Amino acid sequence: MTTLVELRAPRWHVYAACRNADREVGWIDAEPGSKAAADCKAICLLCPVRLTCAITALTEDESYGVWGGMDEVDREALRRADAQIAA
Repeated sequence: MTTLVELRAPRWHVYAACRNADREVGWIDAEPGSKAAADCKAICLLCPVRLTCAITALTEDESYGVWGGMDEVDREALRRADAQIAA
């Protein structure tokens, strides 16, 4: 039986390395530079959908948590660099 969550979740989520990660890892609450953020990023390193996850976070302007191996500081730095290149 298909659940509502399965219908809403992007298909790439089923391939994410974090899908089976310890629920104690704070993907959304991980403060940049913290051990929790480093733990999340370590899980992302070998994730087969890391790039898709990162692109999703950037295009949907995610403000919190670790996505595709980047925390909010990393994503903001990338946005600033992109803006400087475009200018």
